[in-house]
Amino acid sequence: MSNTPGFTRHGDNSFIAKFSASERDVLINLSEQLIEILAERIDAVDSDPLAAMIGITGHDSPPDDDVLLRLLPNAYADPVDSAEFRRYTESVLRDKKRLHAMAIRSHLLNSPHGDESRVEVDQENAQAWLGAMNDIRLALGVRLKVEENSHEHLELLAPDDPMRGVYAVYSWLGWLQESLVLALMDDAQE
Repeated sequence: MSNTPGFTRHGDNSFIAKFSASERDVLINLSEQLIEILAERIDAVDSDPLAAMIGITGHDSPPDDDVLLRLLPNAYADPVDSAEFRRYTESVLRDKKRLHAMAIRSHLLNSPHGDESRVEVDQENAQAWLGAMNDIRLALGVRLKVEENSHEHLELLAPDDPMRGVYAVYSWLGWLQESLVLALMDDAQE
């Protein structure tokens, strides 16, 4: 998708990437979709103030949607243990994932528009970008039915197959994620 080097280290605590207008739009759209799908599991207002304050959710069953189930998986094989764990952790996990996706959206919406958008993130926001890109890739992977050995099949999709574009975005996000990891590793080595 891109001819840019992805994320590069800039200074002591800064990482920069440049995105074409279409790349920017794709990232904004995917982050908004992630925010929307995570909002499907938002709890109703809890009358117990302690439960609301510490993030105990009313959800104790796994999500019906395959994408949400991948993003908010069961922690245990035992359904009772998994349900109890989900009640105490899902709300916090869901909020963290939403905040990560909102960070991508915010950075891109606040970057200069035009032919190329320049995004600069610090260490903390780089971690948010990594988390959100991972979640977006997980969601796309579910829709693409990505499995351990399915990459060869996906690479051979017909040029007119609509899933070919989705797979291209999935691959591009993996490359972008890798560029940020390498930039962060450069930071750690210095």
